Amino acid sequence: MEENIFKFKDKSIKSGDETILCGIVNVTPDSFSDGGKFFGVDSAVKRALQLIDEGAGMIDIGGESTRPGSTYVDIKEEINRVVPVIKKLKSLTDVPLSIDTWKADVAEAAIEAGIDIVNDITGFLGDPKMAEVVGKSDVGAIIMFNPVIARPFHESSKKFPKFGTGFAFNEDELKSFEDMEIVELMKKYFEKSLELCEKNGIDKNRIMLDPGIGFGLTKRENLKLVDKIDVIKEMGYFTFLGVSRKRFIVNLLNENNIESDPDKELGFENRDEASAALTTIGAYKGVEVLRVHTVKHHKLAKIVGDAVRLNDNLKDVNFDAYK
Repeated sequence: MEENIFKFKDKSIKSGDETILCGIVNVTPDSFSDGGKFFGVDSAVKRALQLIDEGAGMIDIGGESTRPGSTYVDIKEEINRVVPVIKKLKSLTDVPLSIDTWKADVAEAAIEAGIDIVNDITGFLGDPKMAEVVGKSDVGAIIMFNPVIARPFHESSKKFPKFGTGFAFNEDELKSFEDMEIVELMKKYFEKSLELCEKNGIDKNRIMLDPGIGFGLTKRENLKLVDKIDVIKEMGYFTFLGVSRKRFIVNLLNENNIESDPDKELGFENRDEASAALTTIGAYKGVEVLRVHTVKHHKLAKIVGDAVRLNDNLKDVNFDAYK
């Protein structure tokens, strides 16, 4: 498969190398996965530096929770949450930073603060100004397939907040999406997103694609998109994958009578271990960036997946007998 390059600012990443772990820093008081533990500049910066020290090669900063049942955060409030964190981290590390937002004004403020990549969970289809803002800059872009936007009336979408103004698709398009197979729907969604990228001068090598695991998807659809992640690579794009602590993982644990209650230490640990199993699969399949809550679990999983995929590049070893 042809080697791809992802460019942002004056830096670049080459496909085919080791998978990069992107550590999550939620600067929110109501995050589903970390209980708002890192809400506030000092705690968020401390958490980011800890993740980097543990092996994260990228940090994704978010100021608005997008979990089911979450509420809209005012643009000014979101900016006030993330910009001080970005500025502080830029003075302390060279590790690439991404801003997790679908709002153009937040992205613009983050770009001015020094952000390297804009991670838009609506794939530029939430805010009509987002593609223009990114296009005028030299930052990279992560474009996510968002089934909540493509299938707003689907049972799995109703639990989520509304993302954006609804400008992306007309009634006929939304109707045609209702019964479409999920991989085909993802490709249709990306067509619209990538069309906006092209119109706004965002080159292909500045784009990663994210299959949107956990957003308005059924259990089978989540698993199908992980299984078919190669589709994105076949399209010629870098893959950005976030499976950490998703609800379908909890469902798998529950089905197998494995403790999953996050209020219990064992349940919290089991969720991360199960998430890490998917990281092994992602690394083996050559996913370039994996978005994770913890590095401890996912680094071990990534090492194993990378080793299998990159076995021809590894130094060979003859083992001694067990002692």
